[in-house]
Amino acid sequence: MKLQVKLSKDEATAFKNFADVCKPQDISLDDFVKTIFLTGVESMNRQLTELVRKYAVENKEELASSGITVIESEDGGIRLVDAQAEEPKKL
Repeated sequence: MKLQVKLSKDEATAFKNFADVCKPQDISLDDFVKTIFLTGVESMNRQLTELVRKYAVENKEELASSGITVIESEDGGIRLVDAQAEEPKKL
């Protein structure tokens, strides 16, 4: 897959300065950009997961009325299960 990002002149200058300072010499610019992109995706995924967890915990009753049971684990994680199923299934 190939992604293309348009940057303004200021953004391009800021990225070039950032890359000049932060990119290890033994890594290609392409690999450096991939690492930055994937790190951003992972960070956003963690943020979204936390938002869903927080929403589910704060809205257990509303979800229960929709047929979804929120199960909290000891480590702070959650599972959403179909309350109508004979055997609970992860959603």
